[in-house]
Amino acid sequence: MVIGDNSAFPYRSSFYISQFFEKCGFPFSHDGSTRKWWVAARLKELNTGSYQAADLPSDDILRVITELFDLDHFDRKEKDMNAALVELNRLLQKQSLEAYFDASGRCYLRNTGTGVVSSASEQQTRPLTAEEISQRQKVAAFLESASEDEFTQSLLVPLFQRLGFRRVSVTGHDEKLLEYGKDLWMKYQLPTGHWIYFAAQIKREKLDARGGSGDKNTATVLDQVRMALDHPVFDPETSRKVLVDHVYVISAGEITRSARNWLVEKLDQSQRRQIIFMDREEFLDNSARILMDLRLDEPETVDLPSDDVPF
Repeated sequence: MVIGDNSAFPYRSSFYISQFFEKCGFPFSHDGSTRKWWVAARLKELNTGSYQAADLPSDDILRVITELFDLDHFDRKEKDMNAALVELNRLLQKQSLEAYFDASGRCYLRNTGTGVVSSASEQQTRPLTAEEISQRQKVAAFLESASEDEFTQSLLVPLFQRLGFRRVSVTGHDEKLLEYGKDLWMKYQLPTGHWIYFAAQIKREKLDARGGSGDKNTATVLDQVRMALDHPVFDPETSRKVLVDHVYVISAGEITRSARNWLVEKLDQSQRRQIIFMDREEFLDNSARILMDLRLDEPETVDLPSDDVPF
């Protein structure tokens, strides 16, 4: 559909494929190889990105679908957008998804099982203020020399607490065998009163997967993510063990697209939806807005709960 081999969609040559991804905000340039397989590989990479709604594709894929239905492009090629929408929905219905146009003609997705719509989760990130830019620079400088424990205790714990997570509990590194892939765990209460549980696997270094295989750090993360999903945490507030619903993979460095793609490929289909990535740039933007008053020269005192099992 992106390349236009489906007759309901405008045809795109190599030049216009590169232009399409550029309009979506991605630095992809077609290398001259077979268009179908090259685009399929790029879309696969994009679908490993972050998402605001677990019942929908990644935010990057949602952006691609929106751009796919550019009215001007359809008009120039004398194509019917409604016919193209029917073709897209034939593909999406296998995943319990449905594409639709809003009143302005913009394309969104709806999960037909849960009713979640991409229009509800869409948000434009505002630019940082001068004060936030200054705080971002301070946090970035702190990360240059901070250890993994300092990154966790001084920055991640207060960040998640201010985002509304409860019992943000650091496992610590004294007894690694007892972590079971969790550097910290926490829980979040839904508006319905139900709780969902999160773990985090935290790395200071860059995560990469050059040549189609994970480096040592990335391979370690894969093993620890599997352990985090398979081993329950004990919640002292309910006095029971629970399995985590999602695992954050957080790096103070970069998490490359190849690393994200490699990790997702190694996990089974159900586990893929449980992983949330956060790398240096995303963390810095969040911390600049949420941790504006955090003094890094005087680390915030955090009252961490004890996770000792009471028996």
